Amino acid sequence: MPEREPVTFQLDGRTVHAPAGTMLVDAAAMHGVEIPIFCYEPRLGAPIGACRMCLVEVEGMRGLQTACSTPVAPDMVVRTQSEPVKQAQDGVLELFLGNHPLDCPVCDKGGECPLQDRTFRFGPGTTRFAEPKRHHPKPLDLSSLIALDRERCIACFRCVRFSQDVAQDRNLVFEERGGRTYIATASGEEYDGRFTGNVIDLCPVGALTSNPYRFVARPWDVKNAPSVCAHCSVGCNTELTAREGRILRVTGRPQPNPAVEEGWLCDKGRFAYPATFGPDRITTPLIREGGEEREVDLEEAVAYAGVLLSRGAAPGFLLGATATVEEGFLALELAARLPNGTAGRLGVPSDGLDVLRALPAAELGDIDGADLVAIVGGDPANAQPVVELRVRKAARRGARILVIGPRSTPLDGLGGRVRTEPGRLVTCIETLTDAVLGAASPVVLWDEADLANEPQAAVRLAELLAGRAGARQIELGGDASTAGLRALGIPAGLMLGQAVAQRIGTFVAVHVDPTDGPGGAEWAAALARVGPIIAIASHRSRLTDRAAVVLPALTPYEQEGVLVSMTGRAQRLRAGAPGPGGAAAGWEILVALSHRTGKPLPYRTPRQVFAAAAEAHAAFAGMSYDTIGDLGQPVARPAAPAEAPPPPAAAGDGLLVVPCPAIFGDATARRSDALAAVRTPPRAWLAQDDAERLGLNGDGLVRLASPHGEITLPAAVDPRLRPGGVFVALGADGAPGAESLLPPDRGPVRASVARA
Repeated sequence: MPEREPVTFQLDGRTVHAPAGTMLVDAAAMHGVEIPIFCYEPRLGAPIGACRMCLVEVEGMRGLQTACSTPVAPDMVVRTQSEPVKQAQDGVLELFLGNHPLDCPVCDKGGECPLQDRTFRFGPGTTRFAEPKRHHPKPLDLSSLIALDRERCIACFRCVRFSQDVAQDRNLVFEERGGRTYIATASGEEYDGRFTGNVIDLCPVGALTSNPYRFVARPWDVKNAPSVCAHCSVGCNTELTAREGRILRVTGRPQPNPAVEEGWLCDKGRFAYPATFGPDRITTPLIREGGEEREVDLEEAVAYAGVLLSRGAAPGFLLGATATVEEGFLALELAARLPNGTAGRLGVPSDGLDVLRALPAAELGDIDGADLVAIVGGDPANAQPVVELRVRKAARRGARILVIGPRSTPLDGLGGRVRTEPGRLVTCIETLTDAVLGAASPVVLWDEADLANEPQAAVRLAELLAGRAGARQIELGGDASTAGLRALGIPAGLMLGQAVAQRIGTFVAVHVDPTDGPGGAEWAAALARVGPIIAIASHRSRLTDRAAVVLPALTPYEQEGVLVSMTGRAQRLRAGAPGPGGAAAGWEILVALSHRTGKPLPYRTPRQVFAAAAEAHAAFAGMSYDTIGDLGQPVARPAAPAEAPPPPAAAGDGLLVVPCPAIFGDATARRSDALAAVRTPPRAWLAQDDAERLGLNGDGLVRLASPHGEITLPAAVDPRLRPGGVFVALGADGAPGAESLLPPDRGPVRASVARA
C-alpha cells in the first residue's frame, strides 16, 4: 500500500503528525492519547459512529465530533479532555449503564471488559437513574457455541457488522428500534457459520459469551500464552487460556497479525481445544511384549523403545500433520545416526510444484492490496478457512475475484466462476491468463493437492505468473507441518515404499497414524511387514492399539516449537498448559531416544534444536526464536526445478474422485464436545447428468469402490457440478471415510458408483 503524506495538527495542546486520512481516534492513539470507543473496529470496515463514546472537540466545527469517523486535517485543533468532552463521556456511559445488570462478578467478560475499564476511567461516579432496570431471560443461546445476555447489549453493531460484512453469512441482525433493540438471527434459527466465535471477541460488554467457557474461570486465576493454531496450514495467531493444567479457551491475540489472520479465527480453531483431553487421550506410556500389555512410566517406555531401535536395522521415522520443525530435524538427525535410517512425512509428494513455489510469494495480508484474487483449485473456505475472510474483504474493496475449479465452494458467488471438469484444471489457464495480464497487482492462490495431480496445469500457471511482473502466488497447503517438514528436505511418499519392500526395521510414528487416511489399507498391509512399531502420539488410534511401545506426546497446545505456514512464515508454538504428567513433547522424546540408542543428540531445549536446524538447512538460515518473535519470519524460497514430473494416471474405473474438505468433518472436530452440534456428516455429490446416467435421483445411499477401498455414503445431486466426478466429503464419524478411496499420495483415482 502506498504511504500517505503526513498531516500536522494540534492534539491537546501538542503539535503532532499522522498520515493523511487517519481517523482521529487512531491518530491520538499513535501519540499516547486514548479516546474511548465501543463501536469502532477498523477490521469491520468504515466507521459508523454508533456508540458516540468517542466524542471530541474540534475547533471550528459545530458541536462535538466522533473521533472514529473524523479524519485528521492540516492545522486541526483537537481537544479530548475538555469539560464538554467529559460531560459527553459521562452521559453516554450513564445511558449504557441505565439498564446494564451490573452482574460483573458472574459475567464471563468481568476483568476483561472494555465497558468496565472505560466506566472506571472515563465514566461518572454516580447515576441519576432510580427506575428499575429492564430484565430479559438469560442466557439465550444464539447457538450451541454462543450465549446472549440481552440486557448487557449496548447496540454497538459490532457483531451484526461482522456477520453482514466480514463473514457475509448475513445471519445476525438487530430487531426492533431504540431502547428495545436486540440481537437476533435473520432466520430465527441458530447462528450458523464457520466464523461465529469472532463475535465473542468483538463484543465489548459481555453480551455475547462462549458457551463452552461460560462460568469456567476468571481472568485472575488463568494464564494466557500466545501461540499458533495447528488445525490447518494457515497458521493463525492465537492466545491460549489455561487453568490448573488444562486449556479452557482459545481466542484471537489482542494484537492481531496483519500478515496472517488479522485477528479472526475459524470456529474449529477456536472451539476444537476440548479434543485435547477427550476420552481417547493417551496419558500413560504402554509396552506390549510377549502378547502382554502393561502400563509403565515414561522413562521405562523410552528405555524399551531405545532397545528396539538399537537392536533393529534400518529404522524409519514417519512424521505427521502437527510435527514441528524441531521434531522433523531431530528425526532426520537420529535417522542419520542409526544404521540405514530414513525419515519421511505424510502428505502429497509435490516436489514438482517447486516451479510455482519459487515464484514471488504473497502473504495473506497482501490480498488486501490486490486488484485480482484468483483461486485455482481447492476449497479454502473449508480447508484453510480464514483465507475466505481475506478474499471476502478484497471483494468488498472492489477487487476482482476469480474462482476456478471443479468443486462448489462458499466463495463461488463473490465474482467470476470458472467451473472445470474434474481433473481438468489446465483448461482454465487461458481464462486466467486474460485476467492476470489485465490486472495491476494480481495474487493467485493455488491448491497443493489439485496442482500436484495436474503438473501440466502447474507448469502453465508458473509460466503465466513468471511472465507477469508484479504477480504473486500463495500455496493453499495441506497440514500445519507440511511446509516446515518440506523446508527440511523431508520427502513425502518415501516411507510406504520402504515398508512394502521390507527395508524398514523399527518403525517410529511421530504424531501420525497412516492407516487412518489416504491409502490406509496399503499402509496397514505395509506395516505388517515392518519390525516393532513405536508410536509417539497424543491420542489413541489403530496404530497405537498395535504398537510395541506407545509414548504419550504433548499436543500443539502444550509444547514449544516452530510451525511453517502455507505462505512460508515460520511461527512459534508456545505451551498454553503443561499437559498430562505421563506425556512429553515429541522433540524431547526423540532426544531421549537418541541417548537410549547410544547416539546422543546434544540438545536440551527446543530453542537449541531450532538453532541447529537453522544452521543445517538453508531455508532457515539466520533464523532463531528471537528473530521469529511474536509475528513470525518468512523462510527462504526453494529453487525452481529444471522440469516438472509427468502427470499421474488415475487408477480404477468410473468417476474421478474429487475430495472435498469439510471444516467440521475431521477427527479433531469429532473429538471436541464443543463442536458436537456442528459436525459435518460425510456425503457424496454428483452432477445431474451423472446421477441420471447412473439411475440415481440424489437421495439414499451410494456405494463407492476404488482400487484402494470401498465406502457407502449419503448421496446428493448438485446441479452446479460438471459431470465426470464424484465429489466426496473427507472425514466420517466412526466409519471409513472418503480417505479410504484415495491412494497414499492422494493422487488421482476413479471409483465406481452404484446405489447401495
